[in-house]
Amino acid sequence: MSAAVRSWRLVPVLVAVAVAYVAGASLAFVGFGAPSMVVLFLPAGVTLAALVLNPLRRWPWILLVVAGAELAVDVSHGMPVRWACGFALANTVEPVVGAVLLRRVVPGRVDLLRRRHVLAFLLCCVVGGPLAGAVVGATSIAVNMGRSWWPSFVSFWTGDATGVLVVGGCVLAWWLGDGRPPVRRSVAVVGLAVAVTGAGFWPQERPVFYLPLVVLFGLAFTQPFAVTLTAGAVTTVVANLMTNTGHGPWAALDTQDQWRALTLQAFLATMVLGAWGLSLGVAERDRARSDTTVERRARLRLHALQVLTRDLSRAVTSEAIAEAVVRDGIGLLADHGSAAVVSPDGAEILVWASSDLPVDLVRRYRRVPLGAATPHTDAVRSGRPVVFQSQEELVGAYPALAEHYRLSGISSSVCMPIRDGGETLGSLAFSFESPGRVEDDVLATAAALATLCGQALRRARAYEQERDAAQQLQRALLPPVADGLPGVSFGAGYRPADVGHQVGGDWYDMFALPGGRAGFAVGDVVGHQVTAAAAMARLQSALRIVAQDADGPARVLERLDGASALIADSMMTTVGFGDYQPATGVLRYACAGHPPPLLVTAGGARFLWEGRSMPLGVGESRWCQGEVVVAEPAVLVWYTDGLVERRGEAVGDAMRRLAEEAGRCGPADAQGLCDRLMGHMVGAGALTDDTAVMCIRFVPVDAAGGVGPVPGPAVRPGP
Repeated sequence: MSAAVRSWRLVPVLVAVAVAYVAGASLAFVGFGAPSMVVLFLPAGVTLAALVLNPLRRWPWILLVVAGAELAVDVSHGMPVRWACGFALANTVEPVVGAVLLRRVVPGRVDLLRRRHVLAFLLCCVVGGPLAGAVVGATSIAVNMGRSWWPSFVSFWTGDATGVLVVGGCVLAWWLGDGRPPVRRSVAVVGLAVAVTGAGFWPQERPVFYLPLVVLFGLAFTQPFAVTLTAGAVTTVVANLMTNTGHGPWAALDTQDQWRALTLQAFLATMVLGAWGLSLGVAERDRARSDTTVERRARLRLHALQVLTRDLSRAVTSEAIAEAVVRDGIGLLADHGSAAVVSPDGAEILVWASSDLPVDLVRRYRRVPLGAATPHTDAVRSGRPVVFQSQEELVGAYPALAEHYRLSGISSSVCMPIRDGGETLGSLAFSFESPGRVEDDVLATAAALATLCGQALRRARAYEQERDAAQQLQRALLPPVADGLPGVSFGAGYRPADVGHQVGGDWYDMFALPGGRAGFAVGDVVGHQVTAAAAMARLQSALRIVAQDADGPARVLERLDGASALIADSMMTTVGFGDYQPATGVLRYACAGHPPPLLVTAGGARFLWEGRSMPLGVGESRWCQGEVVVAEPAVLVWYTDGLVERRGEAVGDAMRRLAEEAGRCGPADAQGLCDRLMGHMVGAGALTDDTAVMCIRFVPVDAAGGVGPVPGPAVRPGP
């Protein structure tokens, strides 16, 4: 920072010191009778507080302003310049001594609600500094005014010590306290102190001067420390003004003015110190409660850590682990955070962020190349914690992320690598909105969480490898779906229920049939394990074979029912089969215990309920089929029961939702419609049953090249 900027920042400080000093010194002359005796001197607290709150380089300027203000006030009230110079020297030596001693005893931030700091303030600033000033001031009084040195010394010290206590303590309490009380409350307290002190010091015969004591002690129990000291300072000023105008018990004392002032200041100082002591006790009580709260939070944190450990033990994928940590682990320590997992190929990291961060930022940094400059990638590459204690440090290290830190309000952060078996699997980021929050306990807890994540990710990696192998097996069991058949296009989706193996018994298929027809099938074998997948593969192959020379879908299912007797674990299998002739637009279909297909046209969607029979393997003797002419572009949606069977929802209601959503989408795109229906009906949640959806789009053309409507109701969810 340039010297010019520092100079301009000093100007408001010097103006404030000068105004406060002149006001206090003028009050001593006008209100307290300073020309006749040494009395309460409030500017002593102003100067002391200014030195304590400012760096050493500003002290000469502050002292120069104080000396000039003292000379101006003294001379303006008729005091000779020689006398004024003596008082100016006393009132600059005094705060320097007090501030220097205080800084030696308490090098850092002063907390006037800690016993050691309070004792240091009283001994150094209230006793030590005013003693030095009293020596210079009493000497000046004795030399210039011819008064006795010792009474002048005691009176000077008492007046300045009280000023430092009530004004200096009040200013430091406001500026160095943890929080500033509301202004309205402070104004109300000042008004109360003025009223009570005025009422207590008004009568002389039966004074109730103890009323301010009761009020101050009550404030010490109920109000912030700064408010209590403010009330003490106001009480001290009002009490001196009342006494000097002939009100209260001290005005009625038949004694010298000096001793009257001494005893009054002693009483007021004792009252303020008593209230200060009560505030100190209340603060210590609150700290004890806070410590108890911290301990309770530590227990809650331990419990939450146990819950997270349980969740991690149940999570079977890297995504589930990262989501559990972000959901339950980040809040144990930080305001925000994220978890990163190294991709299987090691080329990038996948990042999951806490939900309270801006959504656009979360999306922007979802996938990050491992070579990019981010805290996550640095922690992964180095294998060591990456710690930053301020937003300036973060922006300096990662300027490309400056907007991210600004929008999220992150001011300090630690990124802890997730390691297991000597390999770095990812990292955890814990971010705080306040600077300097990454302390030893944060690092220790973050390391513990990273260790838990490392063990869980190792298990997840093994599971994901098994899952990939199972998915490859499932794909190998199914022959490829035919593509490029005339007049039809195809889209499909599949979600297994078995999260342990990611295989199941649902299948879909489309293939060419003789005569230019397209055949398509959807099936559901009972079960979700490898045995169901094996039965599914055999049934699917058998269906392709029998469909080549069978006369229509009903005959195909009848012959497949006979073949199922030779296939293990195929009992109660449901199958839907249909064929379509693009030249005529004829769609034939049959369902062996399977949910009805849904025909979607530009006019809406309707279920096809004809051609129904029992599932395979139950001895069905009557096989029938339905038929409809598709005279305009349409999409046939065929699905397994996992799409429409949900706990807490009737199947009819789910089918109605399916038809309504399909009708809104229309028959424009087979795969787009399939994805839309899977997202609408299934979502991303866990399934209790395998789910397969197949969408076949028909574009029929009759002999005349015209396109005709498909008759029938738009939606019919039940027979």
